[in-house]
Amino acid sequence: MAATAVIRCSIPNCKEAAQYKLAAPWSDGRFTELKTYGHACAEHVGQVFRSAEDRRSTYKAAPGEQVGELGIYRSEKGWLDWQLQRDTELETRHRSWGSGAQGV
Repeated sequence: MAATAVIRCSIPNCKEAAQYKLAAPWSDGRFTELKTYGHACAEHVGQVFRSAEDRRSTYKAAPGEQVGELGIYRSEKGWLDWQLQRDTELETRHRSWGSGAQGV
């Protein structure tokens, strides 16, 4: 098995390993993946999620491109996108309904 890199929290100067991937389902019609908007440790998940919401709400998809709802996914070292589990309870606690991101 190949070695995997430790992914760190997206907050500057945070040295903690990321426990969450902030991402939205993305497709160009041929290929599907999670479009990453950030990574977060447990302490910074809310801050990274709100920042990701702001960026997601202003993203303009190209023709033929589809980007789904931003979510918080529990991540483990070496896991692939299809193995990640979405944490909707954590999303509800941290969602910025005033950010303009609802319904995207």
